[in-house]
Amino acid sequence: MENDISMLNSIRRSTQMGCYGIKSVMNETVNRDFRNALRSQLNEYESIYSEADRLLRERGGKARNISPVARYGSMLSAKMRVRTSLDPTAKIAEMMLQGNTRGMIKSMQNLRTMGVLDPKVSTLSRRLLQTEQANCNQMKQFL
Repeated sequence: MENDISMLNSIRRSTQMGCYGIKSVMNETVNRDFRNALRSQLNEYESIYSEADRLLRERGGKARNISPVARYGSMLSAKMRVRTSLDPTAKIAEMMLQGNTRGMIKSMQNLRTMGVLDPKVSTLSRRLLQTEQANCNQMKQFL
């Protein structure tokens, strides 16, 4: 049960960071296909976040969020990197690939180290990992 709560908090934080990252750069590109891809990824992250939050509440776990300082710093850094780039769409795609890769590594480490989890938690964790892999594949075309 303790591992379930840790995993759910990790899923929540990963999806929160994904949502914040996408929202901070979504308006920095004029490429319609790219914006649609980002919106789709945002919707999936929000869905996974909601499910993790629901499962956490069912288990009586305490929600742990990304700190406002980390969130704000990440947003400022992302906006600056994009605005100083010659190709904002490619720069955002690169940053999304980097973020998803970090998320995949964290997901794989969690799955390996947390052992046996409730099937619903395990399924949600694998869904996040698959989402991050799909996001990477989707972003490659915009580099």
